[in-house]
Amino acid sequence: MDKFSKYALTHAPPNGLTTYGRGMGTSDRNNHILYPKEIVEHLNKYVIGQEEAKRCLAVAVYQHYRRVENNARVSERWLLQEAVSAAKELKKNKKDDFVADYIPRSQRQILKDIEKREDILLEKSNMILLGASGTGKTYISQKLADILDVPFVICDCTTLTQAGYVGDDVDTVIAKLLSEARGDIEKCQRGIVFLDEFDKIYTSSDPLHTSGNRDVSGKGVQQALLKLVEGTVVKVRDPLAPNSKVQIDTSNVLFIASGAFSNIEHVIARRMDKRVLGFGSHDRKDGESSDKLKDENEEIASKARDELLRQCDQGDLIAFGMIPELVGRFPVIVPFHALDKNDLVAVLTEPRGSLIAQTKKFFENESVELRFSPNAIDKIAEIAVKRKTGARALKSIVEKAVMNAKFEVPGSEIKVVEITDENLKDNTFNIIDKKAVGNEDQ
Repeated sequence: MDKFSKYALTHAPPNGLTTYGRGMGTSDRNNHILYPKEIVEHLNKYVIGQEEAKRCLAVAVYQHYRRVENNARVSERWLLQEAVSAAKELKKNKKDDFVADYIPRSQRQILKDIEKREDILLEKSNMILLGASGTGKTYISQKLADILDVPFVICDCTTLTQAGYVGDDVDTVIAKLLSEARGDIEKCQRGIVFLDEFDKIYTSSDPLHTSGNRDVSGKGVQQALLKLVEGTVVKVRDPLAPNSKVQIDTSNVLFIASGAFSNIEHVIARRMDKRVLGFGSHDRKDGESSDKLKDENEEIASKARDELLRQCDQGDLIAFGMIPELVGRFPVIVPFHALDKNDLVAVLTEPRGSLIAQTKKFFENESVELRFSPNAIDKIAEIAVKRKTGARALKSIVEKAVMNAKFEVPGSEIKVVEITDENLKDNTFNIIDKKAVGNEDQ
């Protein structure tokens, strides 16, 4: 069994988490919330590159579920303290010598320990993922949810509108999460909500996004999301009983917002360039950041944008058009860099279930061997870079390259098919005689 299958975060009473971690006084030392290094180790099997983002996400997720664990423990202690106070008051009023027996001896020791320590409720740290389309923001988040074994739902923020307008209101996000949890309220309340296209709900008054339209999906939606993100109780339809509603507390739901935030690099650049005018800032030239973004060399411009995204702070998000109150609920900002040719080659071939592996599997099911020459792999990555949509471009390029082979091969006598960089020009394929089969190039 994969060790991550044993370590996965699972639904377990009383607080919906596997909390019997190392140092918790249990003999099962494998049953714990995954450490950041273990999370990254697992992600590395499926996600190529984005090392900085993986580390940030791993720490943030670990911190979040440790917070949930801590707050549940504190709440239980507070409830116990209240019960003790009530019992003492009852004993005082009724002078009943047997009231103390209502508190088990094991809990009496806990009470003594509580008096010696200061319990603190930890605040939630939601995340914002910044990066161009196709850089892996959604995919990494999905893999995180898989390893943690918690409900995960993707919400397209472009469909959200203010209450009273046509579209989805923000409460539908939690309704979807409850449905994903199969009606398990406790599990739902420990789930992850992925707010895709988060940047599309900017306020239309922002100078970067002038619009004469009514701000139906801007500030109003941000304000509605604010209550949900910071923690509130909402009533949603019960998927197990459609005619009734249940209450869901979002205090322990982790919200991961994601978006390309197009042009935010210019906001950051203006801020960075203004600093040059201050004292002690002689290592950079005035306007240097903005100039690099305009460079005709696409590689230089892309690297400049990546570097600026690393410098993004909450003030930049507010300048972009997000309301300060909502930005304040997302203290963790995780930048994703653009994928270059080498990254895309690795994405094509290295992860478990890579696109090349999936494509070969299709032909394997037809008892046919499919090969891609090294030059073909490089060419596919090169084409994807030019399309500027990151890893998302790879699938359409590969599918187009093998479409004719998928049509001709099934039911034929063909045993080995090869795709080279020359074949990519006209979507043809080479048939190799079975007797000439050698080692695969890829």
